[in-house]
Amino acid sequence: MSTELTSPPIPITAEAPTIAELRNVSKSFTVGHGRELKVLDQIDLSIREGELLALLGQSGSGKSTLLRCLTGLTKPTTGRVLSYGEPLEGINPHASIVFQTFALFPWLTVEQNVMVGLEAKRMSRDEKAEAVEKAIDLIGLNNYHSAYPREISGGMRQRVGIARALVSEPKILCLDEAFSALDVLTAEGLREEVVGLWRGGNTLSSVFMVTHNIEEAVEMATRICILFPHPGRLGLILENHLPYPRNSNHPEFQRLMKVIHDTITQQALPDLPPEPPPTPGKPISRARARMESIPTVGVNQILGLISILHDSPDLDNIYDVSDEIGKDFGETIAIVKAGEILEFVNTPKDDVQLTDLGKRFFESDRQTRKTIFAEQVQKLRLFHIILSYLEVQEEVSAETVMHDIAAALPYENPEKILKTMVAWGRYAGLMDFNANTDMVVIPEEEEEEEEA
Repeated sequence: MSTELTSPPIPITAEAPTIAELRNVSKSFTVGHGRELKVLDQIDLSIREGELLALLGQSGSGKSTLLRCLTGLTKPTTGRVLSYGEPLEGINPHASIVFQTFALFPWLTVEQNVMVGLEAKRMSRDEKAEAVEKAIDLIGLNNYHSAYPREISGGMRQRVGIARALVSEPKILCLDEAFSALDVLTAEGLREEVVGLWRGGNTLSSVFMVTHNIEEAVEMATRICILFPHPGRLGLILENHLPYPRNSNHPEFQRLMKVIHDTITQQALPDLPPEPPPTPGKPISRARARMESIPTVGVNQILGLISILHDSPDLDNIYDVSDEIGKDFGETIAIVKAGEILEFVNTPKDDVQLTDLGKRFFESDRQTRKTIFAEQVQKLRLFHIILSYLEVQEEVSAETVMHDIAAALPYENPEKILKTMVAWGRYAGLMDFNANTDMVVIPEEEEEEEEA
């Protein structure tokens, strides 16, 4: 990234005209067997003329759903979507989208793929050809008119996607994780080009980008909104007045990074008070008092985190852990939270520390690890939804379990939660799953031990 700080961003004021707006928007989806899953909850968000707005959030927080509501690809369950102050009917004609996947037609050339962006426009053939040539030139695709997607690199393919979005001269360019599938250097170059296009005085007025990359948001955006998950709701909103091109070593850049990191970390990994002591005179339950969800991460990811923390004791900051494991910050937080729930790690502030139990788990043999994991899983009240059934019967239907999960955790996806529970429970030797009958069952090993 350049270290120069030369020109200020386009000045944006609260009085700038609003191009698109969500007013009290909520969105729910119908999942298995008619259950409602709320993804967005009472969102109020506007995109103003001349701004580059970044929407940050963890995976599953509803970022892409929000974008789809804003552009008219999805209708909200409640609330209103406005375009230039008028209710939006159908697709927003002033917006174009660039997706994470390149989404090009492999049988079309670069020129023909860009032409697809004009299908809804009433233009003559010559006018379309002129617009395509302008977009190709704007995004640096000269001499690639006749190339097919398979013949060009990933970065060039994403350039085609951007040119296709720009060819219709939208007022808002929407980027849905548009740089996440690219290598670091290619992504950095494209980010700079998008900022240059936005600031270049052409017809593109605003950019709305969905991202999980905190540094990317601070590098590009004039305003940053953080979406909290389950269900998605707007949290912190930050103005970013740093001049372009931005220097990642600038104190204000670092301050914004820290504020966002701390906000997401505290929301996802809060320092909760200890569990309340047992009530005198009542039976002591194996489960904790609090009902909490579990991150949908695999056992191998948890084991990998424990291994890294054990082998690199100096690696104790969550940001450094994220760099070490090569995962984005949101995914790292999910893995760390899983380790914390199982009491293998502690997370005071931004630190990640292996507990004594975590050390003992790592240094144990396979069978002892399984026993320790089972003991920790049995402490989680969520797992007692399944374990209570398996204490009195040999199997329980997935549908019954998902119904109970949905009742206990109404803003979570019960299918994803059950899949993760089965994976953890299978590793612990507490449960298994019969895909043929769609039943959660007692593992055969346990049945054999009982018979023995």
